[in-house]
Amino acid sequence: MRYSFRVTDRSLPFFVDSIGYDWHQEDINRPHGYPYVHWLQGLSGTGEVTVGDHTFLLGAGQGLLINQGIPHAYHSTGGDWQTEFFTFGGALIAEATAMLGFHDYLLIKEQDDQVFDFIKDHHLAIEDPDPLKIYQSSELVYSFLLLLKRHMITNPRNQPIYQNVIEPIIQLIHDRYSEDLENNDFAEFSNYSEQYILEVFRKFAGTSPHQYLLQYRIQKAKELLLNNSKYSVEQVGKMVGFNTNSHFISVFKRFEHITPGKFRHFYF
Repeated sequence: MRYSFRVTDRSLPFFVDSIGYDWHQEDINRPHGYPYVHWLQGLSGTGEVTVGDHTFLLGAGQGLLINQGIPHAYHSTGGDWQTEFFTFGGALIAEATAMLGFHDYLLIKEQDDQVFDFIKDHHLAIEDPDPLKIYQSSELVYSFLLLLKRHMITNPRNQPIYQNVIEPIIQLIHDRYSEDLENNDFAEFSNYSEQYILEVFRKFAGTSPHQYLLQYRIQKAKELLLNNSKYSVEQVGKMVGFNTNSHFISVFKRFEHITPGKFRHFYF
C-alpha cells in the first residue's frame, strides 16, 4: 500500500512526502532524482539499484537511503520484489543528512530491527488525516534519522566513509593483488590523499592498505601452495605479486612463522 501526502507547511523542520509498505515494486527510473530524501528497504526478492555510477543488489533485510536530487533507478532482478519506502523533506533536511555524513546514498547491508520495523510501527500515525498530526510526523522523521545515526555508529561498515573509501580499496586489492600496488595507487583510485586513506583505513581495518595487500597476497599464496603442487614456491610468489623470491619468503614467514616451502610440506 502507498500513502502520499500533500505537504501544507514546508517551514516544518521535517515532513513526510509518502510512505509505502508491502509494496510490489515496479521499475523506477529517475534520471534527475527525487525531490525528497528516499528510504527504500527490501522485504522479499531482490532488486538491482543504480545510484549515480554505482550499481548493487538490494535484498530482504537491506535498506538504502538516497539523497534528494540524486539520479537513481531500480528494478527487480526477476520475480516479485517487495519493498517498503519512506520519503521525506523539510527545512532542516540538508543539516540532518550532513549529520549522517552521507552525500549521495547510504547502503545498510545488515538488518537492524529498529530501523526496518519503523514503517510497520509508525505508518498508522503518519497516515492519520488529523491536520495536527503533521507535527507528530515531523518528530517521527527526526526519530528515523536518529535510528540511522545510531545504526551507523554501532555498525561502522555501513558508514559512508567505509563504503566510499575502504570498501573500494579492498575490492581493488582483491581484484589486482598480483600487480604492483602502492599507497599512491590507492590514493589515485579513491580520489583521496594518501594521508587521508592511511588514517581512515587504519581506523576501520586496523592496518594500512599496503599491509592488507600483503596479508591478502599471503592468503592467496597459501591457496596456491596447497592446491597447485605443479608451481614452485618462486612461481607462486610471482603469481601473487612478489617481485623476488626472497621478499616472498620473508613476508610469508613474517605472517605465518614458517617458510612457504615448509608450509607446503606439511600437507604433501
